[in-house]
Amino acid sequence: MDFKDACDWLEERYPQWSARIRTLSFRESMSARPVDNDGRQILYNGRLMPYYTEESRRFYLAQQLLHLQLRHFARGRGKDARLWKKASGAVVNAMLREDGFALPEDAVFLPGAGEQSAESLYELLLQKQEESGESDRETEPLDRELRPDPASRQAGRESEARARSIEDPGIAAAVAGLAELLEPSMQLDFDWFPGSTIRDGVLRHEFRAYPVAHAEILLDTSASVDAELLRAFVRGVKGLLRQDAVVRVGCFDTRFYGFQDVRSEQDIENLALNGAGGTDFRAAIRAFTGDAENRIIFTDGFAEMPEERCDAIWVVYGNTTIHPKGGRVIYSQPNEEKEKHEIDFLIT
Repeated sequence: MDFKDACDWLEERYPQWSARIRTLSFRESMSARPVDNDGRQILYNGRLMPYYTEESRRFYLAQQLLHLQLRHFARGRGKDARLWKKASGAVVNAMLREDGFALPEDAVFLPGAGEQSAESLYELLLQKQEESGESDRETEPLDRELRPDPASRQAGRESEARARSIEDPGIAAAVAGLAELLEPSMQLDFDWFPGSTIRDGVLRHEFRAYPVAHAEILLDTSASVDAELLRAFVRGVKGLLRQDAVVRVGCFDTRFYGFQDVRSEQDIENLALNGAGGTDFRAAIRAFTGDAENRIIFTDGFAEMPEERCDAIWVVYGNTTIHPKGGRVIYSQPNEEKEKHEIDFLIT
């Protein structure tokens, strides 16, 4: 995408930054919504940017120039990434608003941000989050480079994947503890699609709805969990959602073996449950697409927790205690006085 016109306009408006503007570099990134930076260059979403007006594109270019000038990327090291992005973005946006820019509808605006430094606003947001006991629920899709190879999203494509037949550790299919944590799904999302009409020699695009998954479930297949119990867990989660809900299910151990869509009981019976030993939770959290409102990881917890934050529900069977960054944890603890396939859920 060519940003020359926007850069020329920005250089004319801010001649004191002329040298910096002339050295700006750009890189396309699917994680940008619609722009971001890595401390050196501006990242942009080539799929989204064409649908913004020229005025909005100039705003976002000026926004990222200020982020670079103020070294926000470096100043945010060691901080909660989502809260820092919100705080620094609100401060920069307030500065641009004061300078006469019209903020796009999706730009962050917090009253009083123009009177704060990014650090002070970050501390206020962090304090508010801790007092409420809730984490920032905004999702930040992973960059394409960090996601698994799309080819591996088709189940069974990995050459070393193999089906597992493992013993029953005595866990049950009960998933009642999940009910109050699952988010209601809008079931539809919207995006631009090639249309069926041509105007002025150009194929018109249409903004229309498409169905999205109600939940994405990742099953830890490195541990000794019977295949039928894994299917029972999927069946129980799907039973908590709408009858026509679509659930994506994937297996992981040290790698991710691809998502499979589950719409019916037959799909559950046909699930390919692959695994080869070992556990890497980074492979799991990077497998989430960011589309589904509910993200669930079913595991025994026997592995090092990743440094990345992940807004997911971790369902842990057995006695392992985990402390993942972000998300919530449900512990399933067997009780000998109950039936063999019942579980007490402790929500933390």
